[in-house]
Parts: sequence; structure tokens; C-alpha cells
Amino acid sequence: MIGPHEGKELELMLSGKKHLAVFHDYFYPEESISEEIIPEKAFQPYVLSGRIVRFEKILFSKKMNHQVLYVCFTTPEEDWRAKAYLWFCEGIHTQRFQPNPYHDYYLGKLLGYSDPDITDFTSQNDELFSSAIRAKTAF
Repeated sequence: MIGPHEGKELELMLSGKKHLAVFHDYFYPEESISEEIIPEKAFQPYVLSGRIVRFEKILFSKKMNHQVLYVCFTTPEEDWRAKAYLWFCEGIHTQRFQPNPYHDYYLGKLLGYSDPDITDFTSQNDELFSSAIRAKTAF
């Protein structure tokens, strides 16, 4: 089941249960990002040893008019996941890709979730999204 596992990504990766961890935040060059948001120090020894690979990309979001820093950590044999994830994010931020219902499925697969877990997650999000739309249009 897809659920919160903040703070457990490194443990899951080292145990072989997770092959991609993604962190992101607004990017301001003059400010540092908290370790709680992007745990660089926790992952650093494993990146230096080659046990985990680190990828980073700064993207400008046209829709939100700001920069976003994405940091992905993968196991070495699964580095294609980070490359695909960042390629996809770039397409969303540059508006090369138009939003569609398959985006959550694609990202869920890259993150290593099963089809039933992704279906459950997207159906919950669809219900929340539909409720928000109904509430917004009710006024």
C-alpha cells in the first residue's frame, strides 16, 4: 500500500525494498534546504561509496513561476528510474506534457509501487479531487 514513509526511504533502499527515492522543494540559490526536506547528509555516505546514486535537476515551473529542486536517489542498477522521473518532471514543468490521468500511474511505477497500490492511491486522489471541485463549484 502507498503511504507515508518519510524518513524511511534510506532504510527501504538499503534493504532492497525501494529503488528510487525522490525529494523536492522550492529552490532559492541563496537559501539552503532543510535536511528534513531533502536528506542529503543521510544519503551522502552511501552515495560516496557507490551503493546509491544521486541525481539532481533544477526546473522552472511556468505554472507556479518559481524554480524547483528535485533530488533523486537510486540503487545503481535502477538509475534509469531517476532519469525517467526527472525527464517526466521536466515535461510537466515546461508544459510539454499536458496533465492526464496516467501521470500518477507512470510515477507510481517508477517509484516501484504495484498496480493495485497505484489504483488504490489514484482512486483516493480522484475522490479528493472530485470533492474539491464540487466544493469549489458549489459557491
